[in-house]
Amino acid sequence: MLHRFLIFIIFLSFLSCSTSKRSFDNVNSRPNYSSHSSENELVSQTKKLIGCPYKYAGTTPKGFDCSGLTWYVYSKSANKELLRSSVSQATMGSKINLKQAKPGDLLFFKKSSGKINHVSVIVENRNNKLIVVHATSSKGVIQEDVNKSSYWKPKIAFARRIL
Repeated sequence: MLHRFLIFIIFLSFLSCSTSKRSFDNVNSRPNYSSHSSENELVSQTKKLIGCPYKYAGTTPKGFDCSGLTWYVYSKSANKELLRSSVSQATMGSKINLKQAKPGDLLFFKKSSGKINHVSVIVENRNNKLIVVHATSSKGVIQEDVNKSSYWKPKIAFARRIL
């Protein structure tokens, strides 16, 4: 009798895992998206993480570093596994002209030595606005126009398209 009850409980737990609504809480539900809807989903889910704290080597909403944020949103909303560091992510996909960058593309930043040290997700690129979401050590996950930032604008290296 106990054996049948346990089988029934296990069966119910499998049923409760299925859902038609897509969210980060249900990472097992990963439908195939067209490229355009993948970009929209990625940008939408990235914006939901604004306000999360910064954490060195962080890869969850409890705390992100810059490449942990990009790794997380690509794996959860686009079913695309990125490499873990910003230097490694800078080798993925295809390099694109900054003027051609669109929402969902990655924007990389460099030190004065030219070495990549930061990555962000582009959420808007038009009318001389280059708005990104990124995890900063001072403010956590924020959205900002890097073209208006005296700190970030000179550090822009290039953009890459992953999707």
